[in-house]
Amino acid sequence: MAQHQTTPSLSGSAAQFYLGGSTGYSNALWWTLLGSHSPFSRFTYDLWFYADDASRPEALEFDVNQTFGNARYIFGTECSYRDTRHWDVWDGGSGKWITTAVPCPPVASKTWHHLVWEFERANGKVHYVAVTLDGNRSPVNAYLDPQTPYGGDDVSVAFQLDGDIGQNPYSVWLDKVTLQAQ
Repeated sequence: MAQHQTTPSLSGSAAQFYLGGSTGYSNALWWTLLGSHSPFSRFTYDLWFYADDASRPEALEFDVNQTFGNARYIFGTECSYRDTRHWDVWDGGSGKWITTAVPCPPVASKTWHHLVWEFERANGKVHYVAVTLDGNRSPVNAYLDPQTPYGGDDVSVAFQLDGDIGQNPYSVWLDKVTLQAQ
């Protein structure tokens, strides 16, 4: 990861994430802890991303995690470019990915793309409300279980690059990353 990149950038200070190597299907995860925010139950994860070669990722993962009350609410999402070609969401209760009905179309290389995920914690469940990619909003409306038991009290945002079978190298830049919580 290289922070404060001026090009490509929308704000003048993007972060570049790189994945390479020789072991197929490797991945790299970056996260930022935001502190204790247990009263919040609604989240909007809003960011822009740019891939140097959008044909190389196996998947790109965008996550928000909230931990409190002996549970971890994992709002885990991935655009599964090569496997399901849909948005997959994480089921913390079963510990596996669930494929949604929402397609995740290939994105153009060397172009900024705007992604917005809407989540909420509702009635003890993780609720994936909707995803918006480049202005196209798609309801997801999936209710899944949190991971239990799980200690701690924090909120975090995360981003992960997933490599393909040949571990073809690529970079993705993130810019204007925000998490709104209510």
